[in-house]
Amino acid sequence: MRRWISLLISTAVIALAGTAFALAGSSDDGKVDAEPVAAEEKKVVEPIEFEPLPKGMLEPDELPEKKEVRVEADKEPVEEPVEKEPVDDTPPEIEILHPEDGQVFEKREVVFEGRTEPGAKVYAGKYEADVNEEGDWRIVLILQKGENKVTIKAKDEAGNVGSDTVNVIYKAPKPKVEPPKDEKPKEEKPKDEKPAEWEFSAKQLYGECGEETPYDVFWGTGKPGSLIFIESKYGGGVAEIGEHGEWEIKVIFEGAPVDEVFAVYVTDKFGHKKVFEFVHTGGGEGKDH
Repeated sequence: MRRWISLLISTAVIALAGTAFALAGSSDDGKVDAEPVAAEEKKVVEPIEFEPLPKGMLEPDELPEKKEVRVEADKEPVEEPVEKEPVDDTPPEIEILHPEDGQVFEKREVVFEGRTEPGAKVYAGKYEADVNEEGDWRIVLILQKGENKVTIKAKDEAGNVGSDTVNVIYKAPKPKVEPPKDEKPKEEKPKDEKPAEWEFSAKQLYGECGEETPYDVFWGTGKPGSLIFIESKYGGGVAEIGEHGEWEIKVIFEGAPVDEVFAVYVTDKFGHKKVFEFVHTGGGEGKDH
């Protein structure tokens, strides 16, 4: 490029000098004088030196040809559709297989079992159930008295929740009341039950006793398998009627005072009763014993 600029400047200087010479040699009549006219002092223009082009820059004649680029303004760039993964928004199925709806329990701890979608987690409130790879689950819950509405929920990996509900009833058993040790057990007497093919009877063997610790013997009949109760203020006992309807019992009246006559009651659970009298005679003498 430096050579090109120097050449351009030299050409311009020569052209200016030639013009001045032509003007000096012409006249009005068109003849050229033999002696040249002295021209003005010539100015010598020294060529300007330029710094070399940076390495890699092309000369003007080496520039690459321009290529015309056409942009179609009426067409917008087309975006290729991005394939999206399908969204899982389906709640997992869950089923309570045990217990059944409306089932009654007499114990508070009940096992709940069922089935759900494999991989899902199962909850009963804040408590998590045990779930195997097939989706079978199991959890033990403690019931409250009365009706219990139990809802079991299943949650899959996508966060979807499904549920199932069952109503169960906890009916607490009646507590067993044991009689005090110093009292005899009593059986409830049915109101409408009547003896069938058996007869109640009660007999007394002595009625009095003279031994230091007095006693008496009672026997009779009644319904097989039931109980006979002997009671007095100085002692008593319970006899079980045998399979043939017969019973017998020896009753000790410890602490009974001498010569005091007191009553002895013989009863069964069906309301039969018989009353006897007994007396402690003392002195080692007694009726038949």
